[in-house]
Amino acid sequence: MKKWLAASFICVYLGALTIGVAAYTFKVGISAHPAMYFIVWDMFCGWSAHSTEVQIIAEGESGDYYQLTPAPWGDFVPFATRPRQDYDPQNMLGGKMGANILQHTSHEPMVRILVVEKAWPKKFNIPDHVWAQAYAEPKDIHYYYRVRAEVAPDGTTTGVRNSWIDSQVARVMTENPRLRNDARTSDSPYVVSQPSPTGGNSVPLPFQLSPNAQ
Repeated sequence: MKKWLAASFICVYLGALTIGVAAYTFKVGISAHPAMYFIVWDMFCGWSAHSTEVQIIAEGESGDYYQLTPAPWGDFVPFATRPRQDYDPQNMLGGKMGANILQHTSHEPMVRILVVEKAWPKKFNIPDHVWAQAYAEPKDIHYYYRVRAEVAPDGTTTGVRNSWIDSQVARVMTENPRLRNDARTSDSPYVVSQPSPTGGNSVPLPFQLSPNAQ
């Protein structure tokens, strides 16, 4: 009986792996069922070496900046300790959250809302005593800020940018002569579609974040 159960488990296990490899290789049925998540090969390919959080600020007509998150009534924290604005990797709701906070607070007339991404290496998330055991250098965190969106006070998006990580990937590709040459030589001779002049959803914004914004 034990041998039969062991043989059955091995057959089921190898069969599931075979289905996953075949589905991913031929791009067939990858999203056919939630259970496919457990057998396809790209389960965790989206993990990043950097942590990010979202800060939403507003600029008033006086030139002063106001921190909108956390909201005066507190943040909604759906999981663990992170507020809901951090669960928006596609940057679709930050501006609407800021506009909602403005609608329910008293303030001077606002000019715009800025959705700012803050990024830093995940290795700095470990406790100080663990850091001291793993690294000889002091724990000196460097934060990187990038304006992800400019939004009107009514929640209308007027400008967007890609994430800080995506922008670094683009810089690596454009500033490395070898990679530029590889990209040119590997282009298909057939033009399938006309490229967008804005390069997708990354639109340059004609402003820089003021150092007064905290």
